[in-house]
Amino acid sequence: MRSPLKKILIAIIGIIFLGFLLYQISLRSQNEQLNYKKYGIAFNKKRTEIGLKKVSENWKYEYHNDAEPINGNSVDKIIKTFIFNDIKTGMTYEIDSLNKDKYLSGKITWINSNILFWRNGISAEMDFYERSIDSLTSENLFLTYYFNDDNGNKDYFEANHSIYKIDTFYCGTPAIMEREEQRISGKPYFGNITKKQADSILKKWKINNYAQ
Repeated sequence: MRSPLKKILIAIIGIIFLGFLLYQISLRSQNEQLNYKKYGIAFNKKRTEIGLKKVSENWKYEYHNDAEPINGNSVDKIIKTFIFNDIKTGMTYEIDSLNKDKYLSGKITWINSNILFWRNGISAEMDFYERSIDSLTSENLFLTYYFNDDNGNKDYFEANHSIYKIDTFYCGTPAIMEREEQRISGKPYFGNITKKQADSILKKWKINNYAQ
């Protein structure tokens, strides 16, 4: 075998091996049990420091992975991985009836996976609070902490507060467009209230946001 051809073959084999290794790292970062073990109850100390609601061992969770193949076809997942797309995984928690903060309705943890493994890890977590004002009116509060957002901004809160009528239709297009504008700007995301205002609302609801 000619020397140049041999070098090309060795280089190809090396690239394939490296790609296989990085793909396995990407798959490992999407592992449900490993992520729950790392970012479930074991992450509560960090949540307390930040001001997020702690996860209870009584809560049920559903794991999500936006690159899971449909009908067993893994081609799309492989393509998405090797074009360096971020693959979002994470947990959605179902709050149990024993929870002391009765207005806490849900929690979502987003975990990033990428073949560029240094970009992997928890990206954001949201606590969702809901309070019924009357039979037709609901008050919602979303508190999201970004460990690392889409544009690389780190360690900040976004807070959103709304009051809506259950029997009224709301168009979500303006909110989607505003969100996209925020993303394109490259700046940290922001809601319609500040974190301080959100804490005041929770205090008004007589909720302790830092303890179980």
